Amino acid sequence: MKPDNLVIVRAGKDSLHPGWMNSMDNVAPDFDLLVAAYHEDAMRDDGRHVKYRLVPGSKVRGWHTVLNDYADLVDSYQQVALIDDDIKSDTATLNQCFAAGKDHDLSIWQPSLSHDSFVTYGASLQNEKFLLRHVNYVEMMCPFFKVSTLRGLTGLFSLGYESGIDLVWCSIVHEAGGKCAIIDACAVTHTRPVGVQKDLNGFAGKDYEDDIYSCLKLFDMKWPSWVAESAIDRARNTNIGGITLKLNAIRPLFKFHHAPRGNRLGRLKVSLDHLRHQALRQPYYGSNLARKTRRLKVPD
Repeated sequence: MKPDNLVIVRAGKDSLHPGWMNSMDNVAPDFDLLVAAYHEDAMRDDGRHVKYRLVPGSKVRGWHTVLNDYADLVDSYQQVALIDDDIKSDTATLNQCFAAGKDHDLSIWQPSLSHDSFVTYGASLQNEKFLLRHVNYVEMMCPFFKVSTLRGLTGLFSLGYESGIDLVWCSIVHEAGGKCAIIDACAVTHTRPVGVQKDLNGFAGKDYEDDIYSCLKLFDMKWPSWVAESAIDRARNTNIGGITLKLNAIRPLFKFHHAPRGNRLGRLKVSLDHLRHQALRQPYYGSNLARKTRRLKVPD
């Protein structure tokens, strides 16, 4: 029987995706895997639950190709995850993350990151107090989508930006009444420092921030701080917010020493930033996003 869920990975020769189909408990995958390889060395024969397609080019451009050229395949699932090839995970964790999206009627969501991961934002680190946090941002590293939500965002992938669209998509979803979350009950590991494959991802001769600011300008948005609005704790108490969220934002600070060697000071900084943002800032969303999305045009 075909599963309801699909994982798509832009895979290079050192991709970690084979581990996603393995579980120490021999759990069967509740998802199929589409390997959209950007390097020929990542190609293999199709197998049960796994399809390989060669899709050269940068990450977001490749996603755009998949969403268009394999639209019938993608649309035959209910939920889709776009996971980077340097994410270490297993079948049980990905199953659990898909289930969380369905159980909590989420539009866009992601697993949290383990404390030994390379991270950009302190908010992405697993907070063991919570089952999930409802947030205003889900990063591009391993987002999960309802297929209907992803289809409504397809235009973002055509803009030619290799970064920045993840700063916009939760605002689009929020305006339509959808929900975004980070799943603290599920943690994956980001195994490479951000920027290691900068050239492969379309950033030769420019910075990540160039695309980010161009994208934000297109939507008349400012850069949103990653802030949780409410949470569900491990005892399944719902609508936790306010002072409880603010106080528990301190938890990643207690584990900054688990950061990869050479990154501990950086981890301390992003953890302090997260605590400050959660304590002092309100979740920010762009406005009139539906109108702005309808007028999207690919930059010259």
